[in-house]
Amino acid sequence: MPLQSSGTITLAQIGSEFGDSQPHSLSEFYAGGSAGVTSGGAPNVPSSGTISMSQFYSAANQITVTASNGQTNISLSSAFGSNWSSAIPKVYSVPSGVNVGGTGGTAAITANSGMGGTLNIVVAGTVSGTGGTGGGGGHGGAYSWNSGGDAGGGSNGTNGGTAIVISTSNVTVTNSGTISGGGGGGGGGGGGGAFRVGIFGMYQGGSGGTGGNGFGWNQSQSNGAGGNGGGSGNNGGAGGNGGSGGQNGSSGSGGYNHPPSATYTIRSHGKAGGSGGSAGAAITGSYTLSNSGTINGSS
Repeated sequence: MPLQSSGTITLAQIGSEFGDSQPHSLSEFYAGGSAGVTSGGAPNVPSSGTISMSQFYSAANQITVTASNGQTNISLSSAFGSNWSSAIPKVYSVPSGVNVGGTGGTAAITANSGMGGTLNIVVAGTVSGTGGTGGGGGHGGAYSWNSGGDAGGGSNGTNGGTAIVISTSNVTVTNSGTISGGGGGGGGGGGGGAFRVGIFGMYQGGSGGTGGNGFGWNQSQSNGAGGNGGGSGNNGGAGGNGGSGGQNGSSGSGGYNHPPSATYTIRSHGKAGGSGGSAGAAITGSYTLSNSGTINGSS
């Protein structure tokens, strides 16, 4: 635990905090020195020159790595390097105003296996998973003189990605910012059926609308497009809306399907819309959560 913030500090206390064996010398405790003092947990301790006991107030034996704005697909084992497997307590900080994200379905931040010591992921900025993409609309039904071709179904929206994946133990997530799983993409609308009445009443089916995108890293949530009009009301279905952060996408609507009737000389079937993509989780794995911010998605 950190050293006290006032009063008398002894060399023995400093040595105990930083795991140094006796005999102790103050010169061992320069930042980066032989006792392994890291600047992350002891920001007032110099790396050279004059050093005093008061510079160790609130100092702790830990290493801190800070995210940069715009980073994606962060592997913490890479970020901490050789310190990942050491027993030194670790802090990964996403400061206020810093946005990091996941792309291609990879988590924005991954705490890999094989970690030594403890880790606190401190989020004051924004961490977002990959947003799902909307499904394509199905094609409209066709007809020929003697037969009708059925419409195509809408494609499914893709799933949103997870913001933070934790694959090791002894991890705390301290959030005062925003952690959001990616929203699922909306399903595409189904194509409308075609029909012919008599010799001259030939009506093509309308194609389905494209599904909207889900919220995610560098991607805004969008609503699905309306279905395209076919002849005489046999429209394609509307695409489903993309999900907001940590929310599923909506399914697309089905295209118009003409019921059996002696009125129609030839009839083809409209098809169902695609399913909406599932939302990505905000955080997965085993961890302790301290939250005073916003979490969108399961955690």
